[in-house]
Amino acid sequence: MAKPKALPQGVLNSKQMLNKINKESDSLGLVLLYGTETYMIDGAVNMLKKVCLGPGAEDMDFASIDTRTGEKFDMGKLEELISMPPWMSPKRLIVVRQSGLPGRELSDKELNVLKNIPSSTVVVFFEENVDSRKKAFKAFVQYGTVASMAGFEEDELLNWIGNRFGKEGLKVNYDAATSMASRCSGNMMELVNEVNKVALYCQSKNYTVVTPEIVELCCPADLSGRIFDIMDSCGSGNAASALGTLDKLIINKEPMVMIRASIMSHIKALIMAKEAGNPNVLIKRTGMKEFRAKKICQQANNFSMNSLIKLYLTAADLDSDFRHGLIDERYSLEIVLVKAAAKTDGNPGSFS
Repeated sequence: MAKPKALPQGVLNSKQMLNKINKESDSLGLVLLYGTETYMIDGAVNMLKKVCLGPGAEDMDFASIDTRTGEKFDMGKLEELISMPPWMSPKRLIVVRQSGLPGRELSDKELNVLKNIPSSTVVVFFEENVDSRKKAFKAFVQYGTVASMAGFEEDELLNWIGNRFGKEGLKVNYDAATSMASRCSGNMMELVNEVNKVALYCQSKNYTVVTPEIVELCCPADLSGRIFDIMDSCGSGNAASALGTLDKLIINKEPMVMIRASIMSHIKALIMAKEAGNPNVLIKRTGMKEFRAKKICQQANNFSMNSLIKLYLTAADLDSDFRHGLIDERYSLEIVLVKAAAKTDGNPGSFS
């Protein structure tokens, strides 16, 4: 398994942050959570509500500033909210969404506000994107707690799927869990919805185990997963298996235009993965989800960079031939797969 992506010095990962909220909430004052995995961030905020706010005290001791609704961030307003003590709770909780503050040049007065959060208050900033080189970001690290709220790593994600089904009295086998993660590209909110849907189906049928067949029936089509399977077969030199999977996609009425576009996109991703050399670099360059990045880097090991570039050019030429009516669409796809299987590191054939 690839090592987790390195974080800036002093920055926690999502698991460490959730543990800190659970076990060391008294130490929290100024908090910055960043990333695009809103499920993880919302989970952290909900945990903070439980440890900071008294029963029925949210109206009194919780405040939110959200620039996504058009509300302009005002440091003066934040300072006023901070100055108010909690009324019915252990701590007052203030959540500030998308302020842009960690990316700005801060005045001494603004820095002073961040530096002097009272022990009776927790102020949580939520930003999708940050620049760890900025002085403002470093001020958050110096004066508070900063965490990158990315999704789970692969093993953690599969365990999470298993635990979610377990709470519904269901077991899920490895292939079914992997299929669900692939279909949702590791997106936590999508996974929550799909797990709930599959659980309801299984309970209605009195099933106790979630199988790949149930996932296939209930969840969105896994075209991306099937393309992975096709290129895995090509990578091992097994053209027959690749063509068989393509045949199943066509029988299941998967639009050929989508198959063609997905194969082209996948070959480009393999080229980027080959150039990057490892999942961490690929994630940094493209923003690709870790779950997908690790799989595609592993798959890229079966091809040389030269063969991938030639394969992409061949696919582009065949795509052009199809668009100009010079070749049958299915035949053009089959040629790409046969050529891909003939030119792998394990099967050094040659392009014609």
